[in-house]
Order: sequence, then C-alpha cells, then structure tokens
Amino acid sequence: MQSVETSGSFYDRIIVGSGLLGGGLIVLNGLFVAYEVLMRYLFNSPTVWVMEISIYVTLASTFLSLAYALRQKAHVKVDFITNYLSGRTLIFLEIFTSLLAILFCLIMGWEGAKMAMTSYQNWEVSPSVLRVPVFIPQIFIPLGTILLTLEFIRLLIHLFKELPAAQKPGEGSIFLQLWITVLFAAGLIISFILLKVSMNLGLLVLFFVILLCGLPVAVALALFGVFGFYFLFGGLSMLVQLPVMAYSTLDSFVMVALPLFILTSCVLRLGGVGVKIYHFANVLVRHLPGGLGIASIIFCGLFAAMTGSSVAVAAAVSMIALPEMLARGYSRHLTIGLLAAGGTLGILFPPSIPMMLYASMTNESLGALFMGGVIPGLILSGMFCIYVAFVAGRDKNVHREKRASFGEIITGAKEALGGLITIVIIMGGIYSGIITPTESGGIAAIYSIILGLFIYRSLSGKNLRQSLLDGARISSMIMLIVIGANISGQVILMAQISQNILLWVKSMDLPVWVIILCINIFLIIMGAPLEAVSILVITLPILYPLMTGLGFSGVWFAIVMVINMELALISPPEGLNLFILQDMAKATAGEVSRGVVPFLIIIAFFLVLISAFPALSTWLPSLMQ
Repeated sequence: MQSVETSGSFYDRIIVGSGLLGGGLIVLNGLFVAYEVLMRYLFNSPTVWVMEISIYVTLASTFLSLAYALRQKAHVKVDFITNYLSGRTLIFLEIFTSLLAILFCLIMGWEGAKMAMTSYQNWEVSPSVLRVPVFIPQIFIPLGTILLTLEFIRLLIHLFKELPAAQKPGEGSIFLQLWITVLFAAGLIISFILLKVSMNLGLLVLFFVILLCGLPVAVALALFGVFGFYFLFGGLSMLVQLPVMAYSTLDSFVMVALPLFILTSCVLRLGGVGVKIYHFANVLVRHLPGGLGIASIIFCGLFAAMTGSSVAVAAAVSMIALPEMLARGYSRHLTIGLLAAGGTLGILFPPSIPMMLYASMTNESLGALFMGGVIPGLILSGMFCIYVAFVAGRDKNVHREKRASFGEIITGAKEALGGLITIVIIMGGIYSGIITPTESGGIAAIYSIILGLFIYRSLSGKNLRQSLLDGARISSMIMLIVIGANISGQVILMAQISQNILLWVKSMDLPVWVIILCINIFLIIMGAPLEAVSILVITLPILYPLMTGLGFSGVWFAIVMVINMELALISPPEGLNLFILQDMAKATAGEVSRGVVPFLIIIAFFLVLISAFPALSTWLPSLMQ
C-alpha cells in the first residue's frame, strides 16, 4: 500500500503524537523493569506490580502506534504479485485490499469496544493483588483500532484521488485494469463456498488468496481467522474472539521484552555506538588476511548481541564498513555479499527478535532459545571469517594493514567499552540467571539511552525522538503480526489441521532425515517470496506441533527456523538485507544477488550441520536447567 504524505495538519500531529507516545511508553516500561531489578537486588524488596503494569503498558504502546506504523509503510506485506503491477491496475487492487483492511479494523474495534464495555459494566478486575479494572487496558484495543481505521480510510481517499492521473499507456480499458482485482475477489468468494464443501481445501484457497493480494501480513492473517470463525465455527458470535485473542497475546511478560530490545537497537544505531565497536574490532584483527572483512563480521556478531535485529546490524555495518572495505581494495561483490550475510547474524545471536516471537507463540523458554543461538552464531561467524580470509588473502588488490599496537588495542577497547557493556547486561544477565530476558531488555534500553545522551554524548534530542518513533513503529508492526498469527492459529487448531498432518506424517513412517530435509526445503522455498518474520508466524502454528509431536526439540527447531530465515534475508528477489545493501552501495539487484551466492552456500551448509547435530544448539541451554 502506498504511503500518504503528511501535511502538518492536526490529524497528522495526532498520528505522529500517538507514535511518539507509544515510544515513550516503551521507555516507561524500561524504567519499570529496571526499578524491579533494583528493588529486588539492592533492597531485597521485589515489587508486586511491575510485571502486570508493564504488560498493560505494552498493550497500550502497541495499539497506539499502529496508525503511525501504517503512515510510515511499516506493515509488511507479501508483494510477490503486486510488485509486477503498476498504474490503475495496482491502485484498483490497493482499493480492494484497503476495504478488506477497514473491514478487519471495524470488526476488531467494535468487538473490542464491546469487550471493554462489558468489563466496565461487570467491574471485572485483574486477579492480582492490584485489582486493576481490566477495562482500562482493554480500552486501548478499540482506541488504537479507531486510529488505524481512520488511517486506512485516509489512504483509501488518497487512492481514489490518484486514480484519474494513474492511467498508463497500454493499460487498456477499465475491464483490463480491473482483472487482477476481480480475480482476487473471485478467489475470495470461491474460498467461502469451498469452506462449506471441503474445509481443508477452502482454508487453503482462502489463505493464499488473502495473503497474496497485497494486504499487510498481520491483517491478512487476522482476516483468515475472521472468515474461518465466521464460516466454520459459529458465525458472528465467534468474532468476539478477535479482541480476546489480541489481549491474551500481549498478556505475557515475554512480549514486554520485544519492544524493549527493539528500542535498544534503535537508540544504539542512531547514537553512533556502532562506529566505536567497529573500530575496536578492526584494531584486533586488521593484520590478518581479509582483516577488515573479518572485523566486519566480528562487528556484526557484537552488534547482533546488542540489538537482535538483522535490519539494524545490516544497516549499521553497511554504513560503516562499506566505504572502508571498498577503499582498501576489496571487490564490490565480496564486500556486498559479506555485509549482507553478516547482517543475518542479527537474528541468530541473542537477543534475537524472531526467537522472542517463537517463544511467545510456543511457550518455549526465551532464555533457553537465546542460549541455543550462541554456539551456532559463533560457528557461522567463524565460517564467514574463514571464507573472507581465504578470498581476500588471495586478492592482491586488498590492502593489508600492520598489526595494531597494544596501546591502540587498549584505546579501542576503552572507546567501545560502553557499548560492550550492553552485551554483558543481556547475555551475562540471562546466562547467569540473575535477571530474566525481559529484565535484561529493560535495563539495556535504559542503559543505551544513558550511554548515548550522557556518556558518549552522541545521541541528540532529535535522534532520541526518532529512536522512540522507530521503536514504536517496528514493535507495533511485529506485535500486530503476532496477534494476527495467533488468531489464524486458533482457526488452524480448531480445524485440527496440525493434528491431521502429524497423524499423516506418522502413518508414512518416514526416516527422520527425510522429514527434516522436507521441512528445510519447504522453508527455503517459502523464503523466496516471503519476508523472514512472515515465514515464522505463518508456518509456526503448523510446523511446531508437528516437529515436537515427532519428538524433536523445540529449541533446536527454533534455531533451524532462524537459519532458514537467514537464508530468506539474503535470498533474491525479496531478501530484506539485499535491499539495504542495494541502497547503501548504489548497486543493481543483479550485482547484489551475485555477491551473496557464496554466502547462501555457506549458510545452506551450516543448516545441514545444525540439522545433523542438534546438540550444537541444545547443549548450552541444557546447562541452564
């Protein structure tokens, strides 16, 4: 969907203000969580309110930020088909999808308002000692959804205004311009009919029609649930499940962690911490063959352990390392491929954002998932370093620098120390068991702000404001995807699809390696047209019950899924890291695609290694038990 230009109107200020408020609430949560840790360990007086209040604040932050996320085009969609459309053909389809999105918003808003009103009339209170009236957090569901509805309506008006001027030569009559929209509308109607004839076939057609038409993934998943509830499981009376499931999805202390780590990554990126970390990595290894490339991978691993985001890592390393490597004689193909692949480490090391989603959707231990990624992350980093050392070491155009003096190393370490402490807070706190992953996220978020504002003094007020907006935008988008995935997952559960697939697979009596191979091939194929987070939330409701039902470790399967997501991040044509490098390097799509081929092979080999030896991902978590 297209973005609407801001005009500085009162409404625009409301939308931006709601996003800024959402970001401010994330900071408030960080303060709450840090206060809890402080009271528990310094004063031996743990609080009774932080966990509950932080959940409510996360819910408010999420829904208040949704409209701003839409304004900034943050809601991801499967654009495999829409990328090939243009002119009025595309606008007609976007009008159709906007109407579907408004339908979802109206249902969620109406049912959410009814839920909050019922809670108020019955004066329902939380079961904790705080006895909080539950209509207070619940009211943010219809409130945020109203803002989102208004933003979709504004987008719809904008599309209608663009329609007359969007005519392109060769598009033909209006019937030719409408053909793709009519096709999707017909597919939707056919799926409704099939739901009454053959449930499984109807759900399959519905799923692909609604996902591929260009709707935001979160809305597509939620509408899949809406239509499933309505046509299969009780009609209008079942639609009350939408706000109930939205509320229950965010009613988890694990979900509080996700916005905190996202805010941390935004602050560290805009606060210029990456430059100091990169300089430190460079002075350690610059004398080695391919030293600057190895330093880039070390930086990726360190920044990954601070942010958990592949986008943050890829953007930071590209901005810092790209001009340095090209100036020192590294080939463009090697540089672009290395930096794109290095960015994927952002989701393998803790605090990996996809692992947080995995934990929230499966109830696996988040701490165990985080620790499960450490050894695989180190192995993959080592494989990247060996490759770049081999290739760059044989390239006579690459300038090799002299070994850094002890004084240079000490100076680099002092400069980077502030940023490196973030890693100690996150990984040290979790592995030692002193603090939970959510608490480490809260402390890291507050510490990163203090670091940028007062220690390094590299975070301006403008950049802090942008960090809050970015944190709210990204986290609300991801949270809505999880909500949509849980709504669609409920329909899948009620339709017993996962159970039937499990029984079917067991009846085939296939060897273990065949099952693992088929799952990996399926995920790799999904990675071509889909964005990494979308792969996780779409496939997990079916694959997780299947794999655990067959006796596989949930922690090991999380690492397997994340590695497949790494492949998706650098797989043409939709790899997100490819777009980042294409923009940063001013390169063509073909140039970027050729550069990542060796690293796709390395990650594929690494996937085979982890699949064959699950202990590489389960040994370290087992030590925590």
